[in-house]
Amino acid sequence: MKITDVLAEKAYDRIKEHGSPTPSLWKNYTTSNYLKDIYKLLQSEKYYSEGVKNLCFACDLAPVGNFNLSLLKQCIQSARVFLYQDMLKSNGLEFDEDTIFDSSQKAFYSLKSDFILTKEQKDLFDLFSQKRRLVVSAPTSFGKSRVMREIITHNQYKQIVVIVPTNALLSETYFTFRMDERLSRYNLIFSTHIEPSDDNSIYIFTPEKFDVYTDEYDINFDFFVFDEVYKVDSKDSRSSVFSNCLYKAYKKQCDYYLIGPYFNKFSESFIKKTNGYFKRYDTDIVQKIMTNYLYDSEAKVSGVSLKKLKGKDTRLKQIIKNIPGQTIVYVGRKDTAETRARKIADLTDKEVNNSELNDLIKYIEKNISKEWRLINCLLRGVAFHHSGIPKYIQTEIVELFNSGVINTIVCTPTLTEGVNTTAKNVVFYDTTKADIDLTGFEVKNIVGRSGRFGQHFVGRAIFLEEHVDQNNIDEINYPIFDYEKIPDEDYIQIDTEDLGVEGRNHKERILRQVDELNIPLSLLKKNKYIPFENQLELIQHFRSNKDLKSRLQIKSGLPEKQQVDVIIKLVHEVLFSSSDRKEAWTTANLSRLVKYQIYFNPSIKDLILEHDAVREDTRIRNVLELVYKYFEFLFPKYLNAFENIFNFVYSDTLSLALMSTHLQYGNDEKYNILLTDAGVPRSIISHLSKYLEGHDTISSIRNVIESNPSILTGLTNIELKMLSKRI
Repeated sequence: MKITDVLAEKAYDRIKEHGSPTPSLWKNYTTSNYLKDIYKLLQSEKYYSEGVKNLCFACDLAPVGNFNLSLLKQCIQSARVFLYQDMLKSNGLEFDEDTIFDSSQKAFYSLKSDFILTKEQKDLFDLFSQKRRLVVSAPTSFGKSRVMREIITHNQYKQIVVIVPTNALLSETYFTFRMDERLSRYNLIFSTHIEPSDDNSIYIFTPEKFDVYTDEYDINFDFFVFDEVYKVDSKDSRSSVFSNCLYKAYKKQCDYYLIGPYFNKFSESFIKKTNGYFKRYDTDIVQKIMTNYLYDSEAKVSGVSLKKLKGKDTRLKQIIKNIPGQTIVYVGRKDTAETRARKIADLTDKEVNNSELNDLIKYIEKNISKEWRLINCLLRGVAFHHSGIPKYIQTEIVELFNSGVINTIVCTPTLTEGVNTTAKNVVFYDTTKADIDLTGFEVKNIVGRSGRFGQHFVGRAIFLEEHVDQNNIDEINYPIFDYEKIPDEDYIQIDTEDLGVEGRNHKERILRQVDELNIPLSLLKKNKYIPFENQLELIQHFRSNKDLKSRLQIKSGLPEKQQVDVIIKLVHEVLFSSSDRKEAWTTANLSRLVKYQIYFNPSIKDLILEHDAVREDTRIRNVLELVYKYFEFLFPKYLNAFENIFNFVYSDTLSLALMSTHLQYGNDEKYNILLTDAGVPRSIISHLSKYLEGHDTISSIRNVIESNPSILTGLTNIELKMLSKRI
């Protein structure tokens, strides 16, 4: 055993013997002893993570403790997490001037940029430079995305694909890349309506958008980035599209950087077939303290006692009132997010006076509803956040939270899956997701959102319910290579030589079945992720109802009202998967609102007025889900499959493209589509529309605005901010 490991092991035993880092409770063990032992841990690769863990606790205590700052600085330099020192300086601690050695060490980790990498970030950067095809598991606060930008900056890749799991992360990534001058040599392509460029380009897409785009265009990408790669094995409705995106990268044989948190291994089949390399990092540069504050029990959080209470709501109120720091409250459902945010807002009558917050409230009142309970919450420094909220409002909420104007956000998984916040605390009001228990991995991933590197040394996670133990996913399997059975519709997309023996046999059975039914494989390949049996049912329905051919002859670009009723009925009741059908939406209701959308291009406010739910908040929640889930995503996918099947059965040329475009964007003007995909709100697009006719690129739209700034007259401050951020 190395001498550094021997010394580190003894140091580890001493720290363990004296318990949690609370100097006031120590006997015969001083803060100097503690720092010296931390230093010894940091000299050992085996104990490095333990060293960083205890260094976090020491730094957290330093502003109020009696710490030897010279020793503390030596520990920070040894850990090579240099930002810790800057964080302490901002808290009023003064260190000796850096020596020449200190400065040269920082320069070594700066990679010719203003950003200084941590030791393990630099190790990861160097490892990628050697391996080029890398799967990385590292904690949420590690900075994996930061390393990705360094990799892009320091290499000469020409066509880069970056896959992120949500539209919220797409917007955040696009904005981050736009602001990074080192990436200015690349075109940023974020919309499926922007044609590929032969010049240097970065394509930033969700899996669904990437899949659609690469079906239409053959991009010769040479570097592929996949954030939250564990979702290929997530066993939900999106896992197929995640898997297929990775399959496309596999077929390109390009360099890749696949990243995610908390998994121990990645598919050996995928690694072997791609000549890749897997690396796991366990060091968390922001530590987490977990506390259970359960039914009828007391708790203590960072020295603050929380009294014994029974109800979750009363315990939540105790936390909000008594535990300092910005807080994310995790809940499992959208309606719960809204009701609990209101309860927290009711804890105070004091309103927040902030111009940016007031601008957001006025925007919501004008464009959504004056009655939305989000307004009352915002006035008191509270917000709720879920997938039904417009992305541009989500962004404003997170920015107000990160700037300290909003103190509490009650959220569903949409905020805890990748979006960066300044939350010190995460409170688990629920330990479920849509009424299904969170896994140990999901709990750990959400806990990882407590504490932000650069602002906190320690984050807090507080549980109001019993929960499973946190754990890593043992192994991320790649379904296409590792599972004997995948959905029937997925087999059709995979080349036979890439399937195992059982997979090949199953695909052969499918091919025989469709051949017996006289259905071409090419048709089913077009209709990706549409349940195989549902497609067969619609084909049979068309074959049995020949009159539908004449009934659905569209004379102009959009179908007539009666035709919409027929189309929506078949799409919703036959093609929709069971998971996509929701009790809140009947076929008749959907058809009525689809017609309103495609014929009149209503605002969200108009759609809310048209909805027949009794409560205003229910109307708003349902309409936002309708717009951002059904109109933007589900209906276009299913309408495309409907069109393909109709044209096959009847040898026709039915086109529902205009209907899909009107559902997604309100109209088919190119500038409108591009600005909507960029995340620009409809109110701003409407204001600019008369100046942008005929402009079909983001650069030409930007030129019009820059050369004619007077056209922005009439936009509010928040609208100007939203626009400048996105184009």
